[in-house]
Amino acid sequence: MSSSPDQFYAPYSCLENASQEVTRVICQKLSSSISILGSSYILALVYKKWKHDRSRVDPYQRIMAGYSIFDILYSFFYWFLGSWMTPNETGWYGAVGNTATCTMQGFFFFIGSGTAMYQFTLSLQMLLLVTFVWTPQKFERLLEYKLHTFIGVFAVIFSSIPLFFGGYNPQCGMCLVAPLPYWCGNWVHLGDGTTECERGNDLFSHVYRIIFWFVISSISLFCTGAMVSVYRSVYLEEQRMVQYRFQNEEEAEEGKASNSESKRIQKTLLLYTSSFYICWITPVVFWNATSVPALHIVGDMLFSMMGVSMRNLP
Repeated sequence: MSSSPDQFYAPYSCLENASQEVTRVICQKLSSSISILGSSYILALVYKKWKHDRSRVDPYQRIMAGYSIFDILYSFFYWFLGSWMTPNETGWYGAVGNTATCTMQGFFFFIGSGTAMYQFTLSLQMLLLVTFVWTPQKFERLLEYKLHTFIGVFAVIFSSIPLFFGGYNPQCGMCLVAPLPYWCGNWVHLGDGTTECERGNDLFSHVYRIIFWFVISSISLFCTGAMVSVYRSVYLEEQRMVQYRFQNEEEAEEGKASNSESKRIQKTLLLYTSSFYICWITPVVFWNATSVPALHIVGDMLFSMMGVSMRNLP
């Protein structure tokens, strides 16, 4: 750049001072490390089963394995490496990277969208098993592998598009889709209206973020609807069992086993949907413009701990 770096970077932006930034960086590395360990644990369990007997690995476990792979990539490159990958000109704590490492970090932030897509897949599977009475084998045959392929292709394409526009740039100590400097331009009055963008584009950056959060919001709504539908199906099944007179003890045991499995799926879906809201939606609330710095740091920690909330593999 021909201009002074100070013109394009704002140390401690989004926070009030250097000590808060140090605290933020430490918390990000701790929480992301825990998340990586949680996801690695899940992968190890699935791999152990797969190595011993591939037929014992069911669709649910393969979904969780895919979920874990995306979480490890996202947590490591975005949250654990953190400011280490931002250009050292930024002046942020620990910044030793350059434009190339910054671009890599931004790419893996959007690779993290794969975790949200796997949350959708998990909710869809449980909805089909309980409400529509599919079997795991039917889900595997008709949908599972198509969904794995779609998630991988979607995440790579969605992460790659900003590469052609110089779209990944530093903001608030990390690198994501943002113009450089992030206050340049004047799209819907989000920029200062006077600073020219040195790299990236303010319109592209804001529209891309809107698309990203629209996808996340849509997934949240679907997961909520799936959870409500599963709970309703389990409730209706319980009511039918109360009113139904079984012909023999064997038939009664089969009915109880079916209801017990539905309840297990119900509880599992509640856990994952709740963790999705805690780790994806709550941070957005904490990151709003009126948030105090402490809430911003808590939001970072929640966003980087999805791997911990997933440790429910049977």
